Amino acid sequence: MRQVIVLLLMSVSCLLMTGQESIDETGLWNQYFINTNITKRLKLAADFQYRSYEISGDFQQFIGRASIGYQPRGTQIKLYAGYGYFNSGTRGNSESNSHEHRLHQDVWWDSVVSDFFEIKHRIRIEERFVENQDFRTRFRYMLFVNVPFNNKQIVDDTYYLALWNETFINGQTSTGLGSVQYFDRNWTFAGIGYKFNDDFKFQAGYMHELSPSIKKGQLVLSVFQNI
Repeated sequence: MRQVIVLLLMSVSCLLMTGQESIDETGLWNQYFINTNITKRLKLAADFQYRSYEISGDFQQFIGRASIGYQPRGTQIKLYAGYGYFNSGTRGNSESNSHEHRLHQDVWWDSVVSDFFEIKHRIRIEERFVENQDFRTRFRYMLFVNVPFNNKQIVDDTYYLALWNETFINGQTSTGLGSVQYFDRNWTFAGIGYKFNDDFKFQAGYMHELSPSIKKGQLVLSVFQNI
C-alpha cells in the first residue's frame, strides 16, 4: 500500500506544476513487448513502439529496443542491459526527423504487499547518443500496480486495473544545442488489462505526460507476449 500512496503523490505533485503548454490533441502509442527465457536465469527482452502526436496520425516516434537479462540465484531481482534505436518526428507539418542510439541498464523487482496486488518496480539508467547533440545520461524510476477485477489474483482470463507512473531525471542539463532542466518528464497511466494466459496479455488506457514545456494526453495500447 505504501507504494500505491507514493504513486499517487508523485502523480498529484506533477499535475500541480504550472507553466507548460497544454496540447489538446491526444496522441496514440502502440507498444509490443516480447520476453523469452534462454535458460532459467538468462533472459531476452525486446519492444517495438510506434507513436503519433494525434490518434489520426502525425508521426512522433518509432522505437526498436532489445536487451539481455539475468536473474541472480536466490533473488527475485532481474538485471537487464540493452540497446535502443529511436527515430523521432516533429509535431505539425514539419517532416524533419532526428535519430538517437541509446544504451540502457535496468533493475526490476517485485514488492509483496498482498496476493491481491501486483506491484513491480523498475530503475533504468540510459546513455543517450542523440543526433547532433552532446552525449548525456538519464535516470528513470517506474512503479507498476495491477489490481484484478474478476479473480482474487491475476491468473488466466483475468481483467485488471493497470496503473503506472514513471519519472525521468536528466544527468546533465547541457545538450550541446541548448539546455534542459534536470526534471525531464513524468508519465502517469491508468487503464484496463486482460491476461489471456501466461504467454499473452493486453492493456489499453490513457497516459498523461508532463514535462517542463508541455502537458499532453496519450492513448496507449500495449501487447505483452512471452515466447
